[in-house]
Amino acid sequence: MLTQTMVDKLNDQINLEFYSSNLYLQMASWCEAQGLDGCNAFLRRHAQEEMEHMLKLFNYVNETGAMAVIGAINAPPHRYETVRDIFQCTYEHERTVTRCINELAHT
Repeated sequence: MLTQTMVDKLNDQINLEFYSSNLYLQMASWCEAQGLDGCNAFLRRHAQEEMEHMLKLFNYVNETGAMAVIGAINAPPHRYETVRDIFQCTYEHERTVTRCINELAHT
């Protein structure tokens, strides 16, 4: 059985992955509106990948006998100036997610 501290941290990660999926999907929408079909397709795939991560964590928490809890998910930004802004934001966000995963692994 997981400790409550671990369950809480896993639930935080579930929500971060959910937000990540929404973020990349919103970015894909911006790219589609700009006619950037390749970027749109890339970001849609990335959004799906983040949703898969969320579901794996969600299932894991529930399989251990704990309860996965989905909290309020903030709306991601939807206005960008350039596609470079989107990929700079993606890079920074992925660094955050990686840091959180590393912290989770060392809990």
